[in-house]
Amino acid sequence: MANRTSIYIILVLFFLVTGRVNVVAEVFVKKDNVGENQISPQIEWLEVYRWVASDTNVPDRQDVLMLIRYHFGNFERLEKLLRYLDGGKPYAYITQHILPRICKWQATQEPLSVIGLPLPAGTLPTVEIEPKSIVPVTVIVEKKEERSSSKTVLALKNNLLYDLALAPNIEIELPIGRRWSLNAEYKCPWWLNSRRSFCYQLLSGGLEIRCWLGNRRNRNRLTGHFLGVYAEGGRYDFQFGGEDGYQGKYYGAAGLTYGYSRQLARHLAIEFSLGVGYLTTEYRKYSLYEGDLIWKTSNQYNFIGPTKAKISLVWLITGRR
Repeated sequence: MANRTSIYIILVLFFLVTGRVNVVAEVFVKKDNVGENQISPQIEWLEVYRWVASDTNVPDRQDVLMLIRYHFGNFERLEKLLRYLDGGKPYAYITQHILPRICKWQATQEPLSVIGLPLPAGTLPTVEIEPKSIVPVTVIVEKKEERSSSKTVLALKNNLLYDLALAPNIEIELPIGRRWSLNAEYKCPWWLNSRRSFCYQLLSGGLEIRCWLGNRRNRNRLTGHFLGVYAEGGRYDFQFGGEDGYQGKYYGAAGLTYGYSRQLARHLAIEFSLGVGYLTTEYRKYSLYEGDLIWKTSNQYNFIGPTKAKISLVWLITGRR
């Protein structure tokens, strides 16, 4: 009786041990089948991102990369946006040139080898194991690129040359699309010392339309080389320690500008520009006699040549795309 009981106990332990081994083996086989038959969408879109980033022939490449970064994880919406972008040209290029490379890449993936163990068919429960989602390894890069994805919506400027001439000034530039911008400027030195016969007063304003040169798709707004058309005007009163002074009823100038703006930091740039055109003014010459102005002559002055120069500090105000 004791021998029979011992045999039963041994048989029960044997079935328990072999059954657990088969369950573990089936789990690994399920894992292997998952890895062999399909590939995680995260891995596939990471490969698409790498191929697009390295292929300069992809239409609207920067916009495609931005969409993949912003909508990574929501792949149905990402595919719809790529189909809509630029009439579907980038999506067509990806399906014709990029996805075949992804398929070849999938074919080269070697499944994990699993030790073959005999499994009793239909006798053990099936264990479903979901593949873990893979977190993209470019998290830090994404944060940096998010900064550069912002666009300049306004620029505030100060001309350092006018500052050296003790002329307070300010400029505002508004981008219009990627290639055009509108620049407005104002300067107003207003210094007067009657005892020393010193007068330095000027009220002046102007507008300029600029066309930014080069490929604007790969550059930030309001940076690079530009050509402009400007017009400005104002009134003035100048007397610098001598007996005679000049008071202008008006002055006007118009012409062409060429310049270059270089971005120094995220919100800081420096701009160099020179304007050449036509200037005209009507003025009156006067002198002081016992505190009163004595008008002497009036005249008209015309000039063709450089009419303004700038070395400006630029504060770039950005917004989200």
